[in-house]
Formats: sequence, C-alpha cells, structure tokens
Amino acid sequence: MRRLTLRLAGTIFAVMFLVAGLPLLPSQTADRSPAQHQEMQDFRQFLAAHPWIANKLRENPSLANNKGFLHDNPELPQFLDAHPFVQSSFRTDANGVMSRAQQGGRRFESPQEAKEMQDFQQFLSNHPWIAGKLRENPKLANEEGFLKGNHELPQFLSSHPYVKSQFRADPNGFMDRARAVEVGDAYQNAYDPHASEYEALKLFMEGHKWIGNQLKDKPSRATNADFLKDNKELRDFLLAHPFLQDQFRQDPNRTVDRALQSVGQAF
Repeated sequence: MRRLTLRLAGTIFAVMFLVAGLPLLPSQTADRSPAQHQEMQDFRQFLAAHPWIANKLRENPSLANNKGFLHDNPELPQFLDAHPFVQSSFRTDANGVMSRAQQGGRRFESPQEAKEMQDFQQFLSNHPWIAGKLRENPKLANEEGFLKGNHELPQFLSSHPYVKSQFRADPNGFMDRARAVEVGDAYQNAYDPHASEYEALKLFMEGHKWIGNQLKDKPSRATNADFLKDNKELRDFLLAHPFLQDQFRQDPNRTVDRALQSVGQAF
C-alpha cells in the first residue's frame, strides 16, 4: 500500500511538472506583439464589416473551425488564412477569441465614462510617480495613508466618480483596463490602415457643419438617396471615398462614431 501511494504521488508530480512546462495557448496570453495586436484589430474591423458572420460567431464561436460554415462564408477563411494568429487562437480557444474581440469594441457605457478614462490617462501622464506606484499596487488608490500623502489623487478621484468606483470595485482589473486602453489606442492610431479615410470624413463634417450635424443625428442619411440628392457635396465626397461609402452601407452608426472619436468638441 505504501509503495502504491508513493508511486501515485510520483505520477502526480510528473504530470504537474509537464503541465507547468507547457507553453501558454494564444488565448491565454495578451496580444504580446504588435503583429498579434494588429491581427486582433483587423479582426474587429472584419466583424464590423461583416455583421451576419459576426452575429453567427458571437452565437457560436466554434463555427470559425467548421468546414461547412467556412465554405458557405468564403470571406472568413480568406481572412483567417491571412491572419495566422487569429486562426490558431480560434483552434485553441474559440470562445476566448470572440470574448477578446468584443472587449476591444465599445469599452464604456457612456461618453462620460470614456471622458473620465481619458482624463485618468492624462492624470497618470502628469503624475509619473503616482502612476508608477498605482501600476505596482493599484490598491493604493483606496488606502488613506497613500491618498493623504498624494493629495492630487483624491482630488482627482473626487471629481471623477466612475474612476473612483472602479478602483473600489476592482483596482487590479481597472489598472489592467487602463493600460489596455492606453496601448490599444496607441496601436490603433499607429496601425489602422483606414485612419486617413476617417480623418477625411472628420474634416468633411467639420467643413460642412449642417451635413455633419444631420449625419450625427442620423448616420443612415448617408445611404438615403433623397438626402444625397439634396446634398451634392456629401454624394461627391462618398463617390471619391468608396471605402467610406461601403462602411456606411454596412454600419452607418459605427462609421460616424469612428469619425466623431477624433472630432472632439468640433460640433
């Protein structure tokens, strides 16, 4: 009996050793390289441009590995063949891929929350010592001693209730999200292949404020034949920008949102 117990213990330790030595699956890690991050950014854009496929994958992410589904939707295998990181991640953890893709979408429930996060990024940039301490130990944002010795932080938190509530609920998770937003925005600005198209739309809306306000109120007007007939400038602009014309047809709300992200308070 003693010999059997020792043999069983040895087997368990051997299995634990082997498991510990296994590399992490792609879905168990963050997008650690610019190439991997860019693939996830491309995938989010693919989902936005193909809403029917996106809805099916949200319902059942494993369809990305289903030969029948891939055959019936050739755009998806074409995309996956050109994006090996996303393809391999679907094979190892399809649910995880879709979860991460959706997390990279709308990150805030309201414009106020987005504004507070932007202010928090600026606060960290202006107070590097506090930023370093919070990155080391996010729970310091809830400790009276740290707040008393760094009065700028409690002053900021008092005027930013969303940030304050997030620190109280999950300080580690909130700092992780803050870093993800910072890095994600930097990558998006650096690698988005269509950034110039949205910048052109931004400039057009700023230069044609009445049309801009009409699109902001109801983005689908960009696909309305009567509205385009009455607003020749918009029609001509879209004819000169076929990518934006296609994006308006696919998802007009998201197209205007992308432009408004860089418009700021222009309206």
